[in-house]
Amino acid sequence: MADKLRIYAYFDGSNFYHYCLQSYGIKRINFFDFTNHVSKIDSEKVIKIKYFNCPLNQQEYPSIYKKQQKFFEDLKKTTLVELLLGNLVKRPLGKINIDCPSCSHQRSESLNCPKCKRRINVKRCFKYIEKGVDVKLATQMLVDAMDDKYDIALLFSSDSDYCPAIRYIVKNLKKDVVYCHFPNKKTYELTQVCTESRLITKDIIENSKK
Repeated sequence: MADKLRIYAYFDGSNFYHYCLQSYGIKRINFFDFTNHVSKIDSEKVIKIKYFNCPLNQQEYPSIYKKQQKFFEDLKKTTLVELLLGNLVKRPLGKINIDCPSCSHQRSESLNCPKCKRRINVKRCFKYIEKGVDVKLATQMLVDAMDDKYDIALLFSSDSDYCPAIRYIVKNLKKDVVYCHFPNKKTYELTQVCTESRLITKDIIENSKK
């Protein structure tokens, strides 16, 4: 019997978590079981699972931070899983563009606090953005392909920013990249550059729940 094709799986953690929750209402799965359910067991073998995410700010989100850290610890104990972390960076909003049904496009310099309704200048508002996750995932997928670590990469993200790296891996390094997506979260650009797409069904998620 011929050797099975080697699988490396790459998870954009935040992307995967929110799409899984939106699609099936499920938060916790065993990533080893899940990846094996997505792969073709007769011809493929999972070798490594790389999970990328960013830790929350402990001071601002103490209770959620504690739960996330527990999740990270459980994840590191999961068979074949490697956890790779980026950073959350605070960025000021600067200004808010509003698409009003009555007034069309408008620009606001303030908004109301959702709790006390006080008017707040937009310059005091901010958002968190992930730094390092996209770059780390794309770099790892590219370097692992160059080092001949896998035959097939399973990508669990619907972010089209990965397209340039995937295009190089498929065309120049002759590796397959499989785009694994939820039913209503399919990105057209990824379907065009990846060698294959696989649907994450509810049965797969249900059978992988913790």
